[in-house]
Amino acid sequence: MFSRTKTLKESFQHFQHLIQNTYQVEEARSIAQLVFKDVLGYDTIKLILNENDLIPAPLFEQLDQIAYLLNQHQPVQYILGHEEFMGLKFIVNPNVLIPRPETEELVLWIIDDYKSKGLVNIIDIGTGSGCIAVSIKKNLAQANVDAIDVSKDALNIASKNAKQNDIEVNFILSDILNDQLSKQYDVIVSNPPYVLDQEKSLMQKNVLDFEPHLALFVEDHNPLLFYDRIVKLSLEYLNSKGSIYFEINEAYAKETMDLFDKSIWESVELRKDIRGKDRMIKATKV
Repeated sequence: MFSRTKTLKESFQHFQHLIQNTYQVEEARSIAQLVFKDVLGYDTIKLILNENDLIPAPLFEQLDQIAYLLNQHQPVQYILGHEEFMGLKFIVNPNVLIPRPETEELVLWIIDDYKSKGLVNIIDIGTGSGCIAVSIKKNLAQANVDAIDVSKDALNIASKNAKQNDIEVNFILSDILNDQLSKQYDVIVSNPPYVLDQEKSLMQKNVLDFEPHLALFVEDHNPLLFYDRIVKLSLEYLNSKGSIYFEINEAYAKETMDLFDKSIWESVELRKDIRGKDRMIKATKV
């Protein structure tokens, strides 16, 4: 408990102590930094410069409750209610996946390709929190951005994130496996479910127990289910010279690239993420 903790330094050390059996030292420190910045307003520099500040007693119970939830393996982003992505703040809860840094690389690829071009129509398939669609629109003011998801709850969060970041995205409730698109696009982007059911045993509890399985997993016998469907839809709904951008399962990079018929697609490019994993594909239509 925090009842005997008084200074900022003592509070910070004690918080790490409370979660040390659940998280490794460096991860516990990073989590503690996030919590203290969010709850108390102390970033890393302020934690050092103001270590003797006295912490108001009412905050002790709040910190103790956060530590309890962390020890239940709840993701700190869900506990705090938000995550940063592309320099923007996104509301997150268990209805949406927590945005990942590697997905920023996919978004940056699109922004770099279209930053000097004019009007462009873009659709984000399986938008979740809206992090891809909102970030693209924030950086490409000239773009018309649609975003679809099968989950009403996810679209509610995504809509709030668009409003919070002061941009307009057209959110659409749709089941991509069964529905058609409504118009033509220059860019289709998707980070669809690609984790196999058999990979569940390899996942951390904070992901497996709390993040939405609908947005994560695909059946073992059909790992490219969503990719195959989106590629087929693109034959009708993607403009000539338009591009698909995918985040992919590194284990199926070749198989995903093979979905693109060379007579229809003039180029297919595979990129590694910052960790050196095959993570992104761009395919441009003839």
